[in-house]
Amino acid sequence: MTPPGQGRPPASAPAQFLVRAVAVITGLVLLLIVDVRGVVFYIAWGLIVFALATEALATLVYWRRSRRG
Repeated sequence: MTPPGQGRPPASAPAQFLVRAVAVITGLVLLLIVDVRGVVFYIAWGLIVFALATEALATLVYWRRSRRG
């Protein structure tokens, strides 16, 4: 019997990963398709920066929790 929390990883990707992946892909597609000027340019980069910043924050939280326990 495995201890609680020590089981197999989930079969599907976590929702937060999917949201970040969609944000990065959408931002990159916007940069490729749309003329890189104006509001769409800032929206595209905003999506990419949002995904990277939330990933960094999640990594920091994970790192701090693993050091605490």
